[in-house]
Amino acid sequence: MWDWINNASGWMADVLGLVALHPGWALVVTFLAAIIEALALVGTFIPGTVIVMGVAGAAAAAGQPMLPILGVAVLGAVIGDFLSYWLGFHFRFTVRGWWPLSTRPQIMASADRFFARYGSFSVALCRFVPVLRSTVPLVAGIAGMSRRRFLIANVTSALVWAPAHVFPAQLAGLSIDRLRDGDWTSAAWLASIVVACGVAIWVLHRCLTPLVLAARRAEP
Repeated sequence: MWDWINNASGWMADVLGLVALHPGWALVVTFLAAIIEALALVGTFIPGTVIVMGVAGAAAAAGQPMLPILGVAVLGAVIGDFLSYWLGFHFRFTVRGWWPLSTRPQIMASADRFFARYGSFSVALCRFVPVLRSTVPLVAGIAGMSRRRFLIANVTSALVWAPAHVFPAQLAGLSIDRLRDGDWTSAAWLASIVVACGVAIWVLHRCLTPLVLAARRAEP
């Protein structure tokens, strides 16, 4: 147990040192991870959200401000979704034949039903649902959704998604920093807020799950 804690502490110290020495890279990595998170298909296999939260936590523990991290996270999320939409819109007649969509049609089938059931709201809701977050924008483009409607849903959801992940990660990073300084009381308070944020995200996921299941049960 203690060996695992020591190893984790050593790894965190390395990350904190890297972020402290190269703050610009923290912004670059956050920006790219946010794009990848929402990019069609790629976001299904690469955990962009985990990367964004990890970098935000390390940056907070290293004493860096969160507003630049938050800003690039929002921008990356908007760009990632729009790239997926653009691909679907411009390659609507061929994209379903691309790998791996051609070998896993169920991936697009769920996104098709979710978009058909919830329309513009699906673009905002999918941001918080694994797999669908990188396929529904693609389907929106294929379906010919207007760019204006898509951008409204895209930007609005990004403005919610980014703070919902960056700020809890910031609190976790600050909690670790307080532990390193021996301030157990502050660390405990910060950790309790992180737990509360985690519960809120869990409740949101529980609320969205019935919507996803209903869309999957619906007729294509």
